[in-house]
Amino acid sequence: MSTQEKLLTLLLEHPTEYLSGERLGQELGVSRTAIWKAVQALKAAGYQLETKAHQGYRYQSADILSAPVIRQDLAPKLAQIPLNIFPQLPSTNQTAKKAAADNVTTPQIFIADQQTAGYGRYGRNFVSPEQKGIYMSLLLKPAHPLTDVGLLTTAVATAVFRAIKATTGITVDIKWVNDLYYQDKKICGILSEAITDFESQQISHLVIGIGLNFATTPLIPAELQNKVGALFQGQPLITRNQLIGAIITQFFDLYQTYPDGDFLNEYRAHSLLIGRKVTLQQGQQRITGTVKTINDTGELVLTTIAGEQVFGSGEVTKVHF
Repeated sequence: MSTQEKLLTLLLEHPTEYLSGERLGQELGVSRTAIWKAVQALKAAGYQLETKAHQGYRYQSADILSAPVIRQDLAPKLAQIPLNIFPQLPSTNQTAKKAAADNVTTPQIFIADQQTAGYGRYGRNFVSPEQKGIYMSLLLKPAHPLTDVGLLTTAVATAVFRAIKATTGITVDIKWVNDLYYQDKKICGILSEAITDFESQQISHLVIGIGLNFATTPLIPAELQNKVGALFQGQPLITRNQLIGAIITQFFDLYQTYPDGDFLNEYRAHSLLIGRKVTLQQGQQRITGTVKTINDTGELVLTTIAGEQVFGSGEVTKVHF
């Protein structure tokens, strides 16, 4: 850990105090000159550090993606999880998949302030401007064969739902399988990608990408502005760091027990679809029906003219309000 990171961590541990250069130097085992240089470097990077004569330095909250700041909101058991933060990436999912190919230690988190080639389901472009969103991927190595994929995808959506609720008080809606909506507009998409071992033909790694529109941006294409929204229209109530920390914590809480499906009642309670007529696209087939429920394995249950049908995959392309 660099002197800058150690300094930032120390200031975060004393949010209401001014810490003198002398004390910081003693704590970190460096000179006061080194502390001054680290402070200037942090300020140049955009961190808001308050300086007060004869008292020292104090951290002020800022929305710059930062591993030490995110760690402040992680559960103790996650304190050592690798957080890889980049100013810009083509795609966090692609970076995570490359790391899997290189056999890095898992789990790991990859986060970017901006994506230049972000994508969602079916390779659709995902606009990812800097400082406006949360673009993160979780790289996992499943300990057991993935037999409950439907439960895992619904669990991820529930984890993000819980994180938003816990940090902001905002209740969002969940559109099967794992899109989140707020004020009738999509604000978050989740893309899970499996990596298969060539020799065993078993899933060796799992990459879960989360793209969340945190604050409004004029960069959303005009044709999508009636469909795509953001968690915050004005000044955000929290920082992206806080929400990222909450998402990571909520995800790993659920990841341990998701096969039991205990979270599904919560998922159903906030479903955007249950009781509504929808059109589902599955391959070249389009099916219209009324959503009866989400069953205990995370599948969509539709009442159609052909009777009750159950779908484990597909995309709801239209909701008939």
